[in-house]
Amino acid sequence: MAFNKIQPEQIQLHTFFSDSGDLNISQTDTGVQINVSRNLTGNFAFTGDLLSNGKSVFGLPSTGDNNFTVSSGNILIQGKNVDIGDAVGQGNNVVLKANNANVSGENNVLINGAGVNNFGVDSLTNTVIGGKNTTVDVTGSVVMTDTTSSSVTPDSQGFYASFETGHFFLDGQTYFENHVSFESSGIFSGSLELIGDSILSGSTIVNQAYLEKYAGGPQRISGLHIYETGFQLPKWDGNTSQAGTIEAPATGALAISGSTLLVYVGASAWRGVAISGSTP
Repeated sequence: MAFNKIQPEQIQLHTFFSDSGDLNISQTDTGVQINVSRNLTGNFAFTGDLLSNGKSVFGLPSTGDNNFTVSSGNILIQGKNVDIGDAVGQGNNVVLKANNANVSGENNVLINGAGVNNFGVDSLTNTVIGGKNTTVDVTGSVVMTDTTSSSVTPDSQGFYASFETGHFFLDGQTYFENHVSFESSGIFSGSLELIGDSILSGSTIVNQAYLEKYAGGPQRISGLHIYETGFQLPKWDGNTSQAGTIEAPATGALAISGSTLLVYVGASAWRGVAISGSTP
């Protein structure tokens, strides 16, 4: 029996498909070329879970009551009523959990915003943590507040903290390289130690030495004391005048009554010496 040779180009090949996109198929007159493809182009809508290495790939919140554009570098991870601006000169803003926030400007970060937080169009590279009622239209500032704080409007390049129950620095020492200012009166609990010279303005600090000197406390004097402007003796109020205390009488205390100089000898007893001489 005679056989006729069939050329490949005489064969009508079936059409091959790869709906998943994993196979890249090229048909020629002489054969079919199949390559494994890992490049996907176009827009894709997934229904169900999207896994990577067995782990879920998280999705961004639905636009619904939120407004943000990923193509401008803006990212919103969980939020409600959040508007992230994407006009010219704005973008690369990140919001991680917030309610009722308007974030414009560029390179700003809002974390766990609890109330109305507004970043103006001129805001640049600011960070707000736990903010509530914060208005930011500056550059390079950090704001940290609780959920009850009143309105905070920072200046550029500053750190602002507002917490209702106070600010607690636990363990270790706290260092301030420059001045510390108190807008109102400051209260220090425990011992206060000042190293180096201290300059005080306003009221005098009352310490032990001050009390002993000006509040009737004992004074131990040694050496020679020169009074260039003189000194004043107390006026004698009679034999009932007490110098010192009953337990520690100030014997030798001096007082004056008219032309008599009196010396306290203890036991509520004073002895006087008349002062004689002519008027200088």
